[in-house]
Amino acid sequence: MRHAMTLYPHSTFFFYLSQNALIMNPSLSLERHVLGPARLESLMIVDKPVVPPDSVIKTFSHLKGDRIDLIITQDGEGLSQESFILRRGDWAKYFLDGWFDPLYRSYNFQKAEGHALEHLVQWHGTVLAKLALIPQ
Repeated sequence: MRHAMTLYPHSTFFFYLSQNALIMNPSLSLERHVLGPARLESLMIVDKPVVPPDSVIKTFSHLKGDRIDLIITQDGEGLSQESFILRRGDWAKYFLDGWFDPLYRSYNFQKAEGHALEHLVQWHGTVLAKLALIPQ
């Protein structure tokens, strides 16, 4: 992701998509379907556990679409790092550096980067404050 940000300095958003993912309707515009601030606000899952089913940390209910820098989904087991959208900027660099920090990698989380992501989102307010959780 950091490499893509360097290669494409004029891009605003970066969409990470797992090699195992399948886009069912490629005719949909990502900008109109998800990224527009009003549309994003209508999609955001608010005041719900970040990590289902019973995390005590919940998504914020007061965030505005134009202030979101990380858009991600969740499944029955937690946050889904197989697909996410990240807005270019200093915050994105901070987030990626934090997520892949050697300290978190040395924790030996059971699900590696998945649990490291869940830790960051739940226990670092600077991450939760820029996060939009949307339906898959």
